[in-house]
Amino acid sequence: MGSFLQDFKYGIRMLMKRRGFTTIALLTLAIGIGANTAIFSLVHAVLIRPLPYAEPDRLVSLWETTPVKSVSRSRVAPGTFLDWRTRSQSFEDVAAFSSASLTLTGAGEPEQLSGARVSDEYFVALGVQPILGRVFRSDEHGSGHNRVVILDHGFWQRRFGSKAGVIGTALLLDGIGYEVVGVMPPGIYPTQPATVGRMSFEASQQQFFVPMTLEGEWAENRRSHVLGVIARLKRGVSFEQAQAEMTALGAALAQDYVANRGEGIVVTKLLDEVVGKVRPAMLVLFGAVGAVLLIACANVAALLLANINSRRREIAVRCALGAGRGRIIRQFLSEGLVLSLAGAALGVWLASFGVNALMQIIPVEIPRIDQVAIDSTALAFTLMLSILTSVLISLVPALQASKPDLQAALKESTRSYTGRERFRRALVVGQIALAVVLVIGATLLVQSFRRLRSVDLGFNPEHVLVASVALPQSKYGEWQRISAFYGQLLDALGKTPGVRVSATAYDHPLETNWIDSFMIEGRPQAEQTLTADLHLISPDYFAAVGTSLVDGRVFRDQDDPDHPGAMIINEAFAARYFPDEDALGKRIATATPSRMVDNHMPGSFEIVGMVRDVKSHGVSSPAEPAYYIPARQFPQSNMQVLVRTEGDALAMASVLRNQVSLLDPDQPVSDITTLEKLFSNAVAAPRFNAQLMGMFGMVALLLSAIGIYGLLAHNVTARTPEIGIRMALGAKPGDVQRLVIGQGMKLALVGVAIGLGAAMALTRLMTSLLYGVSPTDPATFTTIAALLMFVALLACYVPARRATKVDPMIALRYE
Repeated sequence: MGSFLQDFKYGIRMLMKRRGFTTIALLTLAIGIGANTAIFSLVHAVLIRPLPYAEPDRLVSLWETTPVKSVSRSRVAPGTFLDWRTRSQSFEDVAAFSSASLTLTGAGEPEQLSGARVSDEYFVALGVQPILGRVFRSDEHGSGHNRVVILDHGFWQRRFGSKAGVIGTALLLDGIGYEVVGVMPPGIYPTQPATVGRMSFEASQQQFFVPMTLEGEWAENRRSHVLGVIARLKRGVSFEQAQAEMTALGAALAQDYVANRGEGIVVTKLLDEVVGKVRPAMLVLFGAVGAVLLIACANVAALLLANINSRRREIAVRCALGAGRGRIIRQFLSEGLVLSLAGAALGVWLASFGVNALMQIIPVEIPRIDQVAIDSTALAFTLMLSILTSVLISLVPALQASKPDLQAALKESTRSYTGRERFRRALVVGQIALAVVLVIGATLLVQSFRRLRSVDLGFNPEHVLVASVALPQSKYGEWQRISAFYGQLLDALGKTPGVRVSATAYDHPLETNWIDSFMIEGRPQAEQTLTADLHLISPDYFAAVGTSLVDGRVFRDQDDPDHPGAMIINEAFAARYFPDEDALGKRIATATPSRMVDNHMPGSFEIVGMVRDVKSHGVSSPAEPAYYIPARQFPQSNMQVLVRTEGDALAMASVLRNQVSLLDPDQPVSDITTLEKLFSNAVAAPRFNAQLMGMFGMVALLLSAIGIYGLLAHNVTARTPEIGIRMALGAKPGDVQRLVIGQGMKLALVGVAIGLGAAMALTRLMTSLLYGVSPTDPATFTTIAALLMFVALLACYVPARRATKVDPMIALRYE
């Protein structure tokens, strides 16, 4: 230990003496280690950190599969869920949940809350206990006993100041009193199952939990796919065994019930629901930042190798005085450790700024981003990384230094040109190859993002305000009151200066939350259920969002319950279901509106118009068949209000709030944003990937250029006598310049060739992250290869120019 400390202290003194070298090495390592620490903090919080549940590895989610080609899985119908719970043997607990929206009044400013209705095994299945109060009792899931509520931790802190006395108090939700019986700990809870088979874990959508009631006709319903389902595996039951059992159960249900025909069951790990969507991007970014660190290590190792020449006499003296090879190796490893630890300390400081910068650009949809921090795990990772880095940067220099030519060193000769130069060349080639891979990957992501930004959405998102209004069932239980409220609101907005047109819709154009089944009248019933996205809209919806009519007409005020059902389809609907005939005038039969509104609404709709396709399933997804029904022919209490304005859309937010308040002082407006912002959020993940990969690519490019420059600059210095002799024998400056540039460009050419081969294989892993561009796009590969060669040429030019300035007489004095 004493000799190690001695080597450590000596290493610090040597690094302090060579401040220029030390500064460059420290900054290089700090950039590489700091970037890795920041990205590891993100990856650890999102992908690695265990879910905040008891034994989270046993948690799974269950989905139905449907005949719909565009939807690989869907939500679950109540009757199907109850069969799963009673007939499956692989799970300890099976629980359902669905989204819920309730208006809080009587406790300050009215507020629209988003939460979930949960079945009686929900919290048991998750394995979480409230920090205050209790979970729901089984009898509280029955009608007449379900006026109890559990609060989310964040909402409890914000609205009630973390007061424990909230337990037992009454909250007025949708005008009905609910008793607060519990407060849950901080965490992520599945609350919003999407139509297309995704779960939401956003904190803003888990503000409360109320009991789910599954009774009567609703418990027998097998067509309304509205539930998300989670389950806890029994101990000793594998994921594969559970999937096999549920596959068999799905086949049995298809035999027992007509509504289940064509449907199956998919079992997925709950962790995959949380991180599955972002895992590929996180792993690509982590690999990219690791490559940046390798390039940084190569640069520092090259600096250490170059530094051996200046220390040859010192090493020779130490060896002459009895220092063994092991002691020399240990000394250089100690100096590498000093560099790495100092670089790590500086890197952690840089990473703290990096994490803050990441939080500004990271998409809000990435789960658990609130847990991203440089914690003890990140610091432990950084310490291990610094130790590994010390070995990477100092092992080869240490081995080279431990085999000195004592006679040449003591004579201070500069002629020795050993294998260390070959290793430095290999380092430069490796740097260039890694840079090629990173820059190609970054370029592909940037191209993909640009193409996403230029996608034809089918509507115009500029100057459109979007907000949510959820009318409470207790006050707006009749469809007439719902229609009257929204009709009066649109009339008032239409008279407001600065408003061009306003409308209501069940969904805004960038989302769809309702897949409906239907039949085409006059055709034999299909063997498979026909489905399409259902959109409920007011007459001016298409004008509000900027979607153009292709054929027929738009809805009119007369399209109400007293008139025949009217329907507008999109181009994808016509292409799939009426490929060889005119769809206008055809009739579509669906029982959904009539059944859900006490049989007061039409069950059959005539196609009166066709509009352009809209990217409702995502910017990168193809348009799916969809039909639009007048909101007055199918009134729903929860609607989106869309206002196209003359100027800044958000400036109309206060106007919208005032108009709603005039109609109902207890009615809040929530989720106020713009269509432009929603579109920006829709491409936030690709933008984030492109930004980070672009930054890593630029750093890799810069470090590679520095590596080429450093190698050639050192070689020019080492070969000064040779250059002097050449010039004394008649070599022209241009000859010398070509010699030096040629040496550098050969290395660059080899590095680019290796990098192109590696990129050809590795970029295929990015396929799921790309849109509209091939992972092996020839134009990208060719352009980046040319760019790297140009950067290498610039890096070669300065040393080459310096070589032409060598004075032959001065150079020969070296001998």
